[in-house]
Amino acid sequence: MHDGKSLQAGTSHYLGQNFASAFNIQYLDKDGALKTAYTSSWGVSTRLIGAIIMTHGDSRGLVLPPVVAPVQCVIVPIAARKGGVLETCAKLKAELEAAGIRVALDDSDNSPGWKFNEWEMKGVPVRIELGPRDIEAGKMLCARRDTLSKEEYPLENAPAAVADLLSRIQKDMLEAARVRRDGRIVYADDLDGILKGVEGGNFVKAGWCGCRECEDKVKEVAAATARVYAEGETAEKCAVCGRKAEHVIIFARAY
Repeated sequence: MHDGKSLQAGTSHYLGQNFASAFNIQYLDKDGALKTAYTSSWGVSTRLIGAIIMTHGDSRGLVLPPVVAPVQCVIVPIAARKGGVLETCAKLKAELEAAGIRVALDDSDNSPGWKFNEWEMKGVPVRIELGPRDIEAGKMLCARRDTLSKEEYPLENAPAAVADLLSRIQKDMLEAARVRRDGRIVYADDLDGILKGVEGGNFVKAGWCGCRECEDKVKEVAAATARVYAEGETAEKCAVCGRKAEHVIIFARAY
């Protein structure tokens, strides 16, 4: 997350036959016999919504990745009362919808500035500003929510341009989140280093002997917990007790 804390995502759990036995969940095997099922669960909760907010959001509000945004693009008419503006906006909306883009047309009586702020707060990935001068020039102005930058595109073949922009935003947001995450990973070879690392809002990679007491000591001293194994990495010693390390663990404070 932006504050350097970790958030547990969706988790898979192997339940064995425990729940199946309790609720009499059975299946007919290929040998014709009824047998108790082996089951698993995948926990996906509202924390994933929180993860999107806390990973991508900023001081203006939500910043939604295009693939999950309920509205991917909003059209804001400029000088809407002038002839042809609303009609052109409505035509553009129909073209985008026909291309499978989730789009809204804000033809309310609010000022353009009000609309800009409202849709930015809602995190809509792309805002299209369209006024008389744009229509005359055959162009549309597209504002990106993630970078707050603006680019002009031809009105002709607008669906392809918007689809390409949404695709680039999706990739850029993912890469930005990865860079932010990787920039917060530090290394420590002792307990003091783990404490300094997490207090600085970082994830800390450190050697671990596999002993529960050492894991509990990190929690006691640094208020951090073991989040994941650093696959393929090795360390000479445990950062807590100094014995031979069996794993490299990423420690972090978490929600």
